Amino acid sequence: MGLVERYRRIVSFLLCGCLAAGLCGCGWVGDMEKNNAMGEPQISQAEGDGIAEQDVFKLLPEAELDYQVPEQYPGIWVSLGGYDSKGSKEVFFRGHSLPDTFRIMDSATGQCVYTGRLLEDRYNAATEEYNSYGEFTDFVDVGEYYIECDIIGRSYSFTLQEARLHEQFDLAIAEIRRQGRETPTGAGAVRDMLQQVILVLLSYELYPDLYEDGDGNQIPDILEYMTEAVRAIVGRQESAESDELTYELAAALAKYSYIYQKYDSKYATEIVQVAAGLWQQAEKNETNRAVQGDARLLAAAELYRATGQRKYVTVLEADDGGLLDKAQQEDMGRYDYLAAVTYIATKKSVKVELCNKLIRIVMNRGEKIAAGIPRMAYREVDQSESAVDDMMWDMALLSVVDYVITNYEYGRVIERQYYYLWGRNAKSYCFWEQDISQQPAWTACYLLMLCDMRVNE
Repeated sequence: MGLVERYRRIVSFLLCGCLAAGLCGCGWVGDMEKNNAMGEPQISQAEGDGIAEQDVFKLLPEAELDYQVPEQYPGIWVSLGGYDSKGSKEVFFRGHSLPDTFRIMDSATGQCVYTGRLLEDRYNAATEEYNSYGEFTDFVDVGEYYIECDIIGRSYSFTLQEARLHEQFDLAIAEIRRQGRETPTGAGAVRDMLQQVILVLLSYELYPDLYEDGDGNQIPDILEYMTEAVRAIVGRQESAESDELTYELAAALAKYSYIYQKYDSKYATEIVQVAAGLWQQAEKNETNRAVQGDARLLAAAELYRATGQRKYVTVLEADDGGLLDKAQQEDMGRYDYLAAVTYIATKKSVKVELCNKLIRIVMNRGEKIAAGIPRMAYREVDQSESAVDDMMWDMALLSVVDYVITNYEYGRVIERQYYYLWGRNAKSYCFWEQDISQQPAWTACYLLMLCDMRVNE
Protein backbone atom coordinates (compact mmCIF):
# COMPACT_ATOMS: atom_id res chain seq x y z
CA MET A 1 0.00 0.00 0.00
CA GLY A 2 1.46 3.32 -1.07
CA LEU A 3 2.03 6.28 1.22
CA VAL A 4 -0.67 8.32 -0.48
CA GLU A 5 -3.23 5.54 -0.07
CA ARG A 6 -2.40 5.19 3.66
CA TYR A 7 -2.82 8.93 4.10
CA ARG A 8 -6.26 8.85 2.43
CA ARG A 9 -7.42 6.01 4.73
CA ILE A 10 -6.29 7.89 7.83
CA VAL A 11 -8.13 11.05 6.73
CA SER A 12 -11.32 9.06 5.95
CA PHE A 13 -11.17 7.41 9.37
CA LEU A 14 -10.80 10.74 11.12
CA LEU A 15 -13.70 12.26 9.15
CA CYS A 16 -15.97 9.36 10.09
CA GLY A 17 -15.03 9.81 13.74
CA CYS A 18 -15.80 13.54 13.64
CA LEU A 19 -19.17 12.90 11.96
CA ALA A 20 -20.13 10.34 14.58
CA ALA A 21 -19.10 12.65 17.40
CA GLY A 22 -21.11 15.47 15.85
CA LEU A 23 -24.28 13.39 15.66
CA CYS A 24 -23.97 12.18 19.22
CA GLY A 25 -23.16 15.66 20.58
CA CYS A 26 -25.93 17.71 18.88
CA GLY A 27 -28.89 15.47 18.14
CA TRP A 28 -29.28 13.36 21.28
CA VAL A 29 -31.15 14.13 24.49
CA GLY A 30 -30.94 11.97 27.59
CA ASP A 31 -30.25 11.72 31.29
CA MET A 32 -26.58 12.41 30.71
CA GLU A 33 -27.47 16.03 29.87
CA LYS A 34 -29.61 16.29 33.01
CA ASN A 35 -26.71 15.05 35.12
CA ASN A 36 -24.43 17.59 33.46
CA ALA A 37 -26.91 20.37 34.19
CA MET A 38 -26.96 19.43 37.89
CA GLY A 39 -23.21 19.08 38.06
CA GLU A 40 -23.37 15.32 38.63
CA PRO A 41 -20.89 12.79 37.20
CA GLN A 42 -21.37 11.97 33.51
CA ILE A 43 -22.60 8.36 33.84
CA SER A 44 -25.37 7.27 31.51
CA GLN A 45 -28.43 5.38 32.74
CA ALA A 46 -27.50 2.59 30.31
CA GLU A 47 -24.25 2.03 32.16
CA GLY A 48 -25.85 2.20 35.59
CA ASP A 49 -28.94 0.06 35.02
CA GLY A 50 -27.94 -2.11 32.11
CA ILE A 51 -30.86 -0.68 30.07
CA ALA A 52 -30.36 -0.62 26.34
CA GLU A 53 -28.91 2.68 25.23
CA GLN A 54 -31.53 3.07 22.46
CA ASP A 55 -34.25 3.10 25.18
CA VAL A 56 -32.55 6.00 27.01
CA PHE A 57 -31.92 8.37 24.12
CA LYS A 58 -34.14 9.71 21.36
CA LEU A 59 -33.15 11.42 18.16
CA LEU A 60 -34.74 14.83 17.64
CA PRO A 61 -35.82 15.57 14.06
CA GLU A 62 -34.41 19.10 14.31
CA ALA A 63 -32.92 21.52 16.83
CA GLU A 64 -35.37 22.91 19.39
CA LEU A 65 -35.23 26.72 19.35
CA ASP A 66 -38.58 27.46 21.01
CA TYR A 67 -37.37 29.44 24.03
CA GLN A 68 -37.36 33.09 25.04
CA VAL A 69 -34.30 35.12 25.83
CA PRO A 70 -34.94 37.30 28.90
CA GLU A 71 -35.06 41.03 28.17
CA GLN A 72 -31.86 42.76 29.15
CA TYR A 73 -31.69 46.38 30.35
CA PRO A 74 -28.78 48.53 31.50
CA GLY A 75 -28.16 48.73 35.23
CA ILE A 76 -27.55 52.47 34.84
CA TRP A 77 -30.54 54.66 33.94
CA VAL A 78 -30.21 58.06 32.31
CA SER A 79 -32.53 60.37 30.39
CA LEU A 80 -32.44 59.32 26.74
CA GLY A 81 -33.65 62.82 25.88
CA GLY A 82 -30.62 64.35 27.53
CA TYR A 83 -30.38 66.98 30.24
CA ASP A 84 -30.33 70.75 30.39
CA SER A 85 -26.65 71.50 30.98
CA LYS A 86 -27.41 74.00 33.74
CA GLY A 87 -30.29 72.07 35.35
CA SER A 88 -30.35 69.37 38.01
CA LYS A 89 -29.13 65.97 36.82
CA GLU A 90 -29.51 62.53 38.39
CA VAL A 91 -28.64 58.98 37.37
CA PHE A 92 -29.99 55.76 38.92
CA PHE A 93 -28.24 52.44 39.48
CA ARG A 94 -29.42 48.89 40.06
CA GLY A 95 -27.51 45.67 40.56
CA HIS A 96 -26.84 42.70 42.82
CA SER A 97 -23.79 44.61 43.98
CA LEU A 98 -22.96 48.28 43.50
CA PRO A 99 -19.69 50.23 43.49
CA ASP A 100 -19.00 53.43 45.39
CA THR A 101 -18.40 55.75 42.44
CA PHE A 102 -19.44 56.36 38.84
CA ARG A 103 -17.69 58.01 35.91
CA ILE A 104 -19.01 60.26 33.15
CA MET A 105 -17.25 59.41 29.89
CA ASP A 106 -16.97 61.55 26.76
CA SER A 107 -18.59 59.57 23.94
CA ALA A 108 -16.19 60.94 21.32
CA THR A 109 -12.90 60.40 23.15
CA GLY A 110 -13.75 57.71 25.70
CA GLN A 111 -12.07 59.82 28.36
CA CYS A 112 -13.39 60.26 31.90
CA VAL A 113 -14.55 63.85 32.42
CA TYR A 114 -16.29 63.61 35.79
CA THR A 115 -16.39 61.30 38.81
CA GLY A 116 -19.27 61.13 41.26
CA ARG A 117 -20.42 59.03 44.19
CA LEU A 118 -23.43 56.78 44.65
CA LEU A 119 -25.48 58.41 47.37
CA GLU A 120 -27.40 55.54 48.95
CA ASP A 121 -27.51 51.77 49.12
CA ARG A 122 -31.11 50.56 49.34
CA TYR A 123 -32.00 46.86 49.07
CA ASN A 124 -35.05 45.85 47.03
CA ALA A 125 -36.29 42.52 48.36
CA ALA A 126 -38.63 42.00 45.40
CA THR A 127 -35.80 42.07 42.83
CA GLU A 128 -33.07 40.94 45.24
CA GLU A 129 -31.00 43.87 44.04
CA TYR A 130 -29.64 47.13 45.37
CA ASN A 131 -30.74 50.56 44.16
CA SER A 132 -28.87 53.81 44.34
CA TYR A 133 -28.56 57.14 42.59
CA GLY A 134 -25.99 59.81 41.91
CA GLU A 135 -26.03 63.50 41.09
CA PHE A 136 -23.91 65.45 38.61
CA THR A 137 -25.66 68.82 38.62
CA ASP A 138 -22.34 70.64 38.90
CA PHE A 139 -21.11 69.13 35.62
CA VAL A 140 -22.26 71.59 32.94
CA ASP A 141 -20.05 70.97 29.89
CA VAL A 142 -22.16 70.66 26.72
CA GLY A 143 -21.56 67.42 24.82
CA GLU A 144 -22.46 63.75 24.41
CA TYR A 145 -21.61 61.33 27.19
CA TYR A 146 -22.32 57.99 28.82
CA ILE A 147 -21.93 56.85 32.41
CA GLU A 148 -19.99 53.80 33.48
CA CYS A 149 -18.99 52.24 36.75
CA ASP A 150 -17.43 49.07 38.02
CA ILE A 151 -19.51 45.90 38.39
CA ILE A 152 -22.63 47.00 36.42
CA GLY A 153 -21.16 48.43 33.23
CA ARG A 154 -22.30 51.49 31.27
CA SER A 155 -25.44 53.45 30.36
CA TYR A 156 -26.91 54.52 27.06
CA SER A 157 -25.51 57.74 25.63
CA PHE A 158 -27.08 61.08 26.46
CA THR A 159 -26.44 64.75 25.74
CA LEU A 160 -26.00 67.86 27.83
CA GLN A 161 -27.11 70.99 26.02
CA GLU A 162 -28.13 74.52 26.81
CA ALA A 163 -31.82 75.46 26.90
CA ARG A 164 -32.87 71.81 26.61
CA LEU A 165 -36.22 72.47 28.30
CA HIS A 166 -36.95 75.33 25.91
CA GLU A 167 -36.26 73.00 22.99
CA GLN A 168 -38.59 70.35 24.43
CA PHE A 169 -41.24 73.01 24.96
CA ASP A 170 -41.03 74.02 21.30
CA LEU A 171 -41.12 70.37 20.26
CA ALA A 172 -44.34 69.79 22.24
CA ILE A 173 -45.97 72.88 20.72
CA ALA A 174 -45.02 71.76 17.20
CA GLU A 175 -46.60 68.37 17.92
CA ILE A 176 -49.76 70.05 19.21
CA ARG A 177 -50.01 72.13 16.04
CA ARG A 178 -49.67 69.01 13.90
CA GLN A 179 -52.33 67.19 15.89
CA GLY A 180 -54.69 70.17 15.75
CA ARG A 181 -54.61 70.19 11.96
CA GLU A 182 -55.91 66.65 11.81
CA THR A 183 -59.68 66.28 11.60
CA PRO A 184 -60.77 63.98 14.43
CA THR A 185 -62.98 61.08 13.42
CA GLY A 186 -64.95 59.07 15.95
CA ALA A 187 -65.97 59.90 19.50
CA GLY A 188 -62.64 58.84 21.01
CA ALA A 189 -60.60 61.10 18.74
CA VAL A 190 -62.96 64.04 19.32
CA ARG A 191 -62.75 63.60 23.09
CA ASP A 192 -58.97 63.41 22.98
CA MET A 193 -58.79 66.64 21.00
CA LEU A 194 -61.24 68.38 23.35
CA GLN A 195 -59.11 67.41 26.32
CA GLN A 196 -56.08 68.82 24.57
CA VAL A 197 -57.83 72.13 23.90
CA ILE A 198 -58.88 72.41 27.56
CA LEU A 199 -55.43 71.59 28.93
CA VAL A 200 -53.44 73.70 26.46
CA LEU A 201 -55.65 76.71 27.12
CA LEU A 202 -55.21 76.11 30.85
CA SER A 203 -51.42 76.11 30.41
CA TYR A 204 -51.64 79.40 28.52
CA GLU A 205 -53.91 80.87 31.18
CA LEU A 206 -51.40 80.03 33.92
CA TYR A 207 -48.14 80.66 32.05
CA PRO A 208 -48.83 83.23 29.28
CA ASP A 209 -45.30 84.65 29.36
CA LEU A 210 -43.85 81.35 28.13
CA TYR A 211 -45.74 81.50 24.84
CA GLU A 212 -44.32 83.48 21.93
CA ASP A 213 -45.81 85.41 19.02
CA GLY A 214 -43.55 84.09 16.30
CA ASP A 215 -45.30 85.71 13.34
CA GLY A 216 -45.70 89.11 15.02
CA ASN A 217 -49.47 89.43 14.54
CA GLN A 218 -50.06 90.19 18.25
CA ILE A 219 -51.67 86.78 18.83
CA PRO A 220 -49.61 84.11 20.64
CA ASP A 221 -48.93 81.23 18.27
CA ILE A 222 -50.43 78.67 20.64
CA LEU A 223 -53.82 80.43 20.51
CA GLU A 224 -53.71 80.38 16.73
CA TYR A 225 -53.10 76.63 16.88
CA MET A 226 -56.03 76.25 19.27
CA THR A 227 -58.19 78.23 16.84
CA GLU A 228 -57.35 75.70 14.12
CA ALA A 229 -58.30 72.88 16.48
CA VAL A 230 -61.57 74.55 17.49
CA ARG A 231 -62.57 75.07 13.88
CA ALA A 232 -61.82 71.42 13.19
CA ILE A 233 -64.14 70.20 15.96
CA VAL A 234 -66.82 72.87 16.10
CA GLY A 235 -68.74 71.17 13.30
CA ARG A 236 -69.41 68.39 15.77
CA GLN A 237 -72.11 70.51 17.40
CA GLU A 238 -74.30 70.27 14.31
CA SER A 239 -74.88 66.57 14.89
CA ALA A 240 -74.20 66.37 18.61
CA GLU A 241 -77.17 65.10 20.55
CA SER A 242 -77.33 64.79 24.32
CA ASP A 243 -74.44 62.35 24.33
CA GLU A 244 -71.40 62.16 26.57
CA LEU A 245 -69.37 64.55 24.40
CA THR A 246 -71.79 67.45 24.56
CA TYR A 247 -70.68 68.83 27.93
CA GLU A 248 -67.03 68.41 26.96
CA LEU A 249 -67.64 70.34 23.75
CA ALA A 250 -69.35 73.08 25.71
CA ALA A 251 -66.51 73.26 28.24
CA ALA A 252 -63.76 73.44 25.61
CA LEU A 253 -65.51 76.07 23.51
CA ALA A 254 -66.45 78.23 26.51
CA LYS A 255 -62.85 78.18 27.77
CA TYR A 256 -61.56 79.09 24.32
CA SER A 257 -64.04 81.97 23.93
CA TYR A 258 -63.09 83.42 27.33
CA ILE A 259 -59.38 83.49 26.52
CA TYR A 260 -59.68 84.44 22.85
CA GLN A 261 -62.08 87.38 23.32
CA LYS A 262 -59.08 89.64 23.87
CA TYR A 263 -57.94 88.99 20.30
CA ASP A 264 -61.20 88.56 18.35
CA SER A 265 -64.30 89.41 20.37
CA LYS A 266 -66.70 88.72 17.50
CA TYR A 267 -65.47 85.18 16.89
CA ALA A 268 -65.24 84.52 20.63
CA THR A 269 -68.88 85.58 21.00
CA GLU A 270 -69.94 83.22 18.23
CA ILE A 271 -68.12 80.35 19.92
CA VAL A 272 -69.56 80.97 23.37
CA GLN A 273 -73.05 81.04 21.85
CA VAL A 274 -72.36 77.62 20.40
CA ALA A 275 -71.19 76.43 23.82
CA ALA A 276 -74.33 77.77 25.49
CA GLY A 277 -76.50 75.99 22.93
CA LEU A 278 -74.70 72.72 23.62
CA TRP A 279 -75.25 73.15 27.35
CA GLN A 280 -78.95 73.77 26.87
CA GLN A 281 -79.19 70.74 24.62
CA ALA A 282 -77.46 68.48 27.12
CA GLU A 283 -79.47 69.75 30.09
CA LYS A 284 -82.68 68.45 28.53
CA ASN A 285 -81.55 64.91 29.31
CA GLU A 286 -81.59 64.12 33.03
CA THR A 287 -79.53 60.98 32.48
CA ASN A 288 -76.71 63.10 31.08
CA ARG A 289 -76.62 65.17 34.24
CA ALA A 290 -76.10 62.12 36.42
CA VAL A 291 -73.65 60.19 34.25
CA GLN A 292 -71.58 63.10 32.97
CA GLY A 293 -71.31 65.00 36.25
CA ASP A 294 -67.61 65.84 35.96
CA ALA A 295 -67.82 67.21 32.41
CA ARG A 296 -71.07 68.95 33.31
CA LEU A 297 -69.50 70.87 36.18
CA LEU A 298 -66.51 71.88 34.07
CA ALA A 299 -68.83 73.17 31.36
CA ALA A 300 -70.80 75.09 33.98
CA ALA A 301 -67.64 76.64 35.41
CA GLU A 302 -66.31 77.73 32.02
CA LEU A 303 -69.68 79.08 30.86
CA TYR A 304 -70.18 81.04 34.09
CA ARG A 305 -66.78 82.67 33.79
CA ALA A 306 -67.36 83.46 30.09
CA THR A 307 -70.96 84.75 30.39
CA GLY A 308 -71.61 85.57 34.04
CA GLN A 309 -75.05 83.94 33.88
CA ARG A 310 -76.20 82.69 37.28
CA LYS A 311 -77.78 79.51 35.99
CA TYR A 312 -74.32 78.05 35.56
CA VAL A 313 -72.90 78.95 38.96
CA THR A 314 -76.04 77.55 40.61
CA VAL A 315 -75.04 74.14 39.30
CA LEU A 316 -71.52 74.51 40.74
CA GLU A 317 -72.71 75.61 44.17
CA ALA A 318 -75.60 73.15 44.47
CA ASP A 319 -75.85 71.12 47.68
CA ASP A 320 -76.73 68.05 45.61
CA GLY A 321 -74.23 67.30 42.84
CA GLY A 322 -72.21 70.51 43.17
CA LEU A 323 -68.43 70.72 43.59
CA LEU A 324 -68.41 70.60 47.39
CA ASP A 325 -70.95 67.77 47.49
CA LYS A 326 -68.86 65.68 45.10
CA ALA A 327 -65.75 66.33 47.18
CA GLN A 328 -67.51 65.23 50.37
CA GLN A 329 -68.72 62.11 48.59
CA GLU A 330 -65.12 61.47 47.41
CA ASP A 331 -66.46 61.42 43.88
CA MET A 332 -64.22 64.08 42.32
CA GLY A 333 -63.14 63.32 38.76
CA ARG A 334 -60.47 64.96 36.62
CA TYR A 335 -62.84 67.53 35.17
CA ASP A 336 -64.19 68.31 38.64
CA TYR A 337 -60.75 69.44 39.81
CA LEU A 338 -60.38 71.60 36.70
CA ALA A 339 -63.86 73.01 37.35
CA ALA A 340 -62.76 73.90 40.88
CA VAL A 341 -59.68 75.69 39.53
CA THR A 342 -61.84 77.69 37.09
CA TYR A 343 -64.35 78.58 39.81
CA ILE A 344 -61.51 79.80 42.06
CA ALA A 345 -60.00 81.86 39.23
CA THR A 346 -63.20 83.53 38.00
CA LYS A 347 -63.66 87.26 38.54
CA LYS A 348 -67.42 86.95 38.68
CA SER A 349 -69.30 86.75 41.98
CA VAL A 350 -68.44 83.55 43.86
CA LYS A 351 -68.69 82.28 47.43
CA VAL A 352 -65.41 83.02 49.21
CA GLU A 353 -65.96 80.24 51.74
CA LEU A 354 -66.49 77.74 48.93
CA CYS A 355 -63.35 79.00 47.18
CA ASN A 356 -61.31 78.38 50.33
CA LYS A 357 -62.67 74.85 50.65
CA LEU A 358 -62.01 74.11 46.98
CA ILE A 359 -58.43 75.33 47.29
CA ARG A 360 -57.94 72.88 50.15
CA ILE A 361 -59.52 70.08 48.11
CA VAL A 362 -57.26 70.74 45.13
CA MET A 363 -54.19 70.95 47.39
CA ASN A 364 -55.10 67.65 49.05
CA ARG A 365 -55.29 66.05 45.63
CA GLY A 366 -51.82 67.37 44.85
CA GLU A 367 -50.46 65.92 48.09
CA LYS A 368 -52.00 62.55 47.29
CA ILE A 369 -50.50 62.51 43.80
CA ALA A 370 -47.03 63.42 45.06
CA ALA A 371 -47.18 60.85 47.87
CA GLY A 372 -48.28 58.11 45.47
CA ILE A 373 -45.20 58.39 43.26
CA PRO A 374 -42.18 56.56 44.72
CA ARG A 375 -38.61 57.38 43.88
CA MET A 376 -38.28 56.83 40.15
CA ALA A 377 -35.64 54.15 40.49
CA TYR A 378 -37.84 51.92 42.57
CA ARG A 379 -41.10 51.88 40.65
CA GLU A 380 -42.51 49.45 38.16
CA VAL A 381 -42.62 50.48 34.49
CA ASP A 382 -46.27 50.07 33.53
CA GLN A 383 -46.70 50.70 29.81
CA SER A 384 -50.45 50.04 29.68
CA GLU A 385 -52.64 52.79 28.21
CA SER A 386 -54.63 53.24 31.42
CA ALA A 387 -51.46 53.63 33.50
CA VAL A 388 -49.98 56.21 31.14
CA ASP A 389 -53.29 58.08 31.05
CA ASP A 390 -53.48 58.27 34.86
CA MET A 391 -49.84 59.30 35.08
CA MET A 392 -50.15 62.15 32.58
CA TRP A 393 -53.36 63.56 34.07
CA ASP A 394 -51.87 63.39 37.56
CA MET A 395 -48.84 65.35 36.39
CA ALA A 396 -51.06 67.94 34.70
CA LEU A 397 -53.04 68.51 37.89
CA LEU A 398 -49.91 68.51 40.07
CA SER A 399 -48.46 71.20 37.78
CA VAL A 400 -51.58 73.30 38.36
CA VAL A 401 -51.35 72.80 42.12
CA ASP A 402 -47.67 73.74 42.07
CA TYR A 403 -48.60 76.95 40.26
CA VAL A 404 -51.10 77.81 43.01
CA ILE A 405 -48.87 77.13 46.03
CA THR A 406 -45.31 76.87 44.59
CA ASN A 407 -44.24 73.76 46.49
CA TYR A 408 -40.57 72.86 45.99
CA GLU A 409 -41.21 69.16 46.54
CA TYR A 410 -43.96 69.11 43.90
CA GLY A 411 -41.54 70.70 41.46
CA ARG A 412 -39.01 67.95 42.15
CA VAL A 413 -41.66 65.25 41.64
CA ILE A 414 -42.63 66.75 38.27
CA GLU A 415 -38.99 67.02 37.22
CA ARG A 416 -38.22 63.43 38.15
CA GLN A 417 -41.34 62.27 36.37
CA TYR A 418 -40.27 64.17 33.27
CA TYR A 419 -36.95 62.31 33.15
CA TYR A 420 -38.72 59.05 33.92
CA LEU A 421 -40.85 59.62 30.80
CA TRP A 422 -37.68 60.17 28.80
CA GLY A 423 -36.25 56.76 29.65
CA ARG A 424 -34.71 57.12 33.08
CA ASN A 425 -36.48 53.99 34.24
CA ALA A 426 -35.90 50.28 34.73
CA LYS A 427 -36.64 49.44 31.07
CA SER A 428 -35.00 52.50 29.50
CA TYR A 429 -38.42 53.04 27.88
CA CYS A 430 -39.10 56.44 26.29
CA PHE A 431 -42.75 57.27 26.90
CA TRP A 432 -42.56 60.50 24.88
CA GLU A 433 -41.64 58.79 21.64
CA GLN A 434 -43.79 55.68 22.06
CA ASP A 435 -46.91 57.04 23.76
CA ILE A 436 -47.21 60.70 24.72
CA SER A 437 -46.57 62.25 21.31
CA GLN A 438 -49.20 59.93 19.81
CA GLN A 439 -52.07 61.18 22.01
CA PRO A 440 -53.23 64.84 21.91
CA ALA A 441 -54.41 64.91 25.53
CA TRP A 442 -51.15 63.41 26.82
CA THR A 443 -49.12 65.89 24.77
CA ALA A 444 -51.03 68.70 26.48
CA CYS A 445 -50.38 67.19 29.93
CA TYR A 446 -46.70 66.99 29.04
CA LEU A 447 -46.76 70.66 28.01
CA LEU A 448 -48.13 71.61 31.43
CA MET A 449 -45.25 69.74 33.05
CA LEU A 450 -42.75 71.64 30.91
CA CYS A 451 -44.40 74.95 31.84
CA ASP A 452 -43.93 74.19 35.53
CA MET A 453 -40.31 73.12 35.00
CA ARG A 454 -39.43 76.18 32.93
CA VAL A 455 -40.71 78.71 35.46
CA ASN A 456 -38.86 76.88 38.25
CA GLU A 457 -35.54 76.26 36.48
